Amino acid sequence: MVIVPDPAVSAARASSVFAEIERVHALLDHPLIPKVAARGVADGTPYIELACDAVIDGVDLTSLLNDAGWRLPPKSAAGLIASLREAMRAAHAVTDPKHGRPVCIGRVSCADVLFSREGRFYLVGYGRDAPLERAGGQEIDRVLEFQAPEVAAGGEPTPAGDELALSLLARSLRHAVQGSAASARGADRNLRAMAPEPLERRAPFAPAHARRCADEADLRHHLAPCSGAPDPEGFASLVASLLAGRPLPLAAEAPPACPPTLVLGCEVRWIAAKDGEKHTLGHALSRIVTALVDRHDEAPDASLSLQDLFEAGWPGERPVAGAGANRVYVALTQLRRMGLREVIERNEHGYRLAPRAVVRFVSPRTDHARPQDTRSAP
Repeated sequence: MVIVPDPAVSAARASSVFAEIERVHALLDHPLIPKVAARGVADGTPYIELACDAVIDGVDLTSLLNDAGWRLPPKSAAGLIASLREAMRAAHAVTDPKHGRPVCIGRVSCADVLFSREGRFYLVGYGRDAPLERAGGQEIDRVLEFQAPEVAAGGEPTPAGDELALSLLARSLRHAVQGSAASARGADRNLRAMAPEPLERRAPFAPAHARRCADEADLRHHLAPCSGAPDPEGFASLVASLLAGRPLPLAAEAPPACPPTLVLGCEVRWIAAKDGEKHTLGHALSRIVTALVDRHDEAPDASLSLQDLFEAGWPGERPVAGAGANRVYVALTQLRRMGLREVIERNEHGYRLAPRAVVRFVSPRTDHARPQDTRSAP
């Protein structure tokens, strides 16, 4: 694939930037990060040629997907992101001798992901510079880029910043994933509505390792909440079919049903189900929910008896016969009316959270922040 600069970028500046791209890509040895095969000037226009068989970038591929009405299976979408993360981490393991720090991409967009006719994909953009996308402070490209706030503010790129940028890119692609429409309209949208400020602006205040873990949990939840292991080969097969004009693979396969989701506030003071509406819990309901969540975490298939739930909700009390069971029934009815009808199950052994249920915890720092932990059945 041959790349030329935007017409607004001077030839001298473009040549300098292309030389840096060639230098940095030469440092990296990963099958998804191509080397620069040639660099030169043709008819006064600088160019570089990448040593890969790509024919289209992610921006145009996304447009083709939308035009065809195709949606990505969650495992395939997760496979793409997981593969890009693996390539980024391989680059992070390399120290740039010019700057003495890990090689980072800094900013990432759909245009940085290239695809061949066979569906192979590549990550490019290492060593590039802002003048390729901007001239005179004005944005001149059609591409929406993602970057960590510290990079946007002029700071040096870091591995943690790259992880965050990839997370933001993944979120931007949820509309193209099977089964994502409900989640985009439901719990995730409402979680964002609960937040006092955009997630991207809060990110720098979180420790890098915590931010990275939260971002990875978000990627799993948003791109493959109902699927198994990421499937990059499935993604490649879909791209190949799209570019060849063949029917959509798995077209007859319905999107997987997403598991019921329960969102818990700090110290289980409130809950939110799939509609995202927050419900404040009294002490007894909070303790009952905590007991159900703890049992779900220990053994997703196990249940709690009426006596177990009564002792959890009203510890130390000794009610008259039948009164304790009635209290539990009323409490469970209240929880179901709060949106947990699909989350709480009853069987011959008692009550439990649905084994497939996903339990998400909200940050204790603000009681409004992004989920910090996710528990679900294997």
